[in-house]
Amino acid sequence: MSEKSFETVRSYYAAYRAGSADQVTAALSEVVDDGFVLESPLVEARLGGPATGSAALSMAAAVAPLLGNADIEALYARETGDGVVALIHFPTPAGPVTQSEHFDLDPASGRITRLRSYYDPRALLGLSRG
Repeated sequence: MSEKSFETVRSYYAAYRAGSADQVTAALSEVVDDGFVLESPLVEARLGGPATGSAALSMAAAVAPLLGNADIEALYARETGDGVVALIHFPTPAGPVTQSEHFDLDPASGRITRLRSYYDPRALLGLSRG
């Protein structure tokens, strides 16, 4: 795992502080692959499965109000494959959330191809309904 992979993941989180929704989407599109796949409890609740491509990019950009305040506690290289695991924390109106995010990166382009987010969704599901 190269330092470039860690920088790509840091850039992913920095994209959430890019400004307007269009600016966030543009910044994210610089680090995610066109076939980007997003998996999370909220995506599962809304779609019944992963989001892909432009739908994944839109869903990722939609959480900018939350992830714009995320603190990266740690980044780890996965033992197998081209991937990075991030442990993040961020505040929400329902209380703080901790997430473990698992990134797959394309070794040729260095872009993020898949993101799997793991967290307790109960507080966030309440926010998404309100």
